[in-house]
Amino acid sequence: MPSHPLNALTRINSTVKELFIYLYDLSPLDLDLLFIMIKEAKPLTLEELSNKADRDKSTVFRSVQKLVSAGICIKETKTIKEGGYYHVYSAVDMETFKAETEMRVRDLQKSLDRLMKKFETDMQKAISSFYHE
Repeated sequence: MPSHPLNALTRINSTVKELFIYLYDLSPLDLDLLFIMIKEAKPLTLEELSNKADRDKSTVFRSVQKLVSAGICIKETKTIKEGGYYHVYSAVDMETFKAETEMRVRDLQKSLDRLMKKFETDMQKAISSFYHE
C-alpha cells in the first residue's frame, strides 16, 4: 500500500525535495527543471531546458508552465531584432522562493488547524450518517 503524502514530510529524515513535491504538487521532472534553473542562475530557453533535462520540448513546456503558475518560475518574452519573439525561463530568486514556500506551509497549518477545530463535530456527523438507516 502506498504511503500517505504527509508521511513523507513528517519523517525525521524528510528532505526539502519532498516538501516541494507536496506543497507545489511537483512531478520529478518539474523538480528537475526547477533545480536546473536554480543551478544555471540565468534565463534559459525551452530548447536549452529540454536539452539539459533530456526530454522533449512539449513535455518540458508543460512542466515549466506549471512552475510559472506556482509562482516559482518566471517567464520572460525576448524580442528578436529581425522580428518575432521567444521566451526564456528562470527560477525566482531564493528569497522569493523561500517566502512562497513559507506562505504555503502557513496555509497548510491553517487548514490543519481548521480541520482539528471541527474534528468532534465532523466525526459525530460522519458517525451519524454512517449508522443512519
